[in-house]
Amino acid sequence: GSITGSGISANDPSIKSDGITYHYASINGIDWFRRNLADPAYGTPFANAEAMSDVFGRYYSYEEAVNACPEGWRLPTDAEWSAMAASMKSQTISGPHSVVPYVAADLMCNASFNSTEMWEYWPAVGEITNKSKLSVIPAGYANLGEMDKEGGYPTASFFGVYDYAVFWTADKVESEEGMAYYRYIIGDQPELQIGKGDVKTLGASVRCVRETK
Repeated sequence: GSITGSGISANDPSIKSDGITYHYASINGIDWFRRNLADPAYGTPFANAEAMSDVFGRYYSYEEAVNACPEGWRLPTDAEWSAMAASMKSQTISGPHSVVPYVAADLMCNASFNSTEMWEYWPAVGEITNKSKLSVIPAGYANLGEMDKEGGYPTASFFGVYDYAVFWTADKVESEEGMAYYRYIIGDQPELQIGKGDVKTLGASVRCVRETK
């Protein structure tokens, strides 16, 4: 409720899960969540403040992310992330796990949090278009630390709010045990970038997908 400018309308296609409404957009035969997953059964909210769960979504380890999507939905593969992004500019993907250039503005939205603009304008990125309708916000990422007996992360630390958007893919790194790929945007750079994170301690956002019905 404290984020405005997401570009999401109440009349847009949506589902409900755990009492939370998730609008979605269909891109090349795949339905994509238009907001970050906020399933309270997994992960942690920003600053461990439950009031922030419905605002930024939650930060999940990879191990949680693969199980957190609602029934019928799943974590997108890295190939699905790159194909979706490349389609914004009708680009050819150069190879698996590659950077997708010139698409950040098409994924971002002109969102404000408590009246503060979330994405700063940078000439290299250009005007934000949200052409994808994914309405990406810079919720940053977390170092989750150790999980406690209740499944929470009391020592989690949070980074990159207003600068980064970080999302798990479904792909583990075959050559590096305990690592998985994530996709991310940096506010002053125009690419959809690729990184590797520890499956237990990196806390990233989740967008769920399904094949369009």
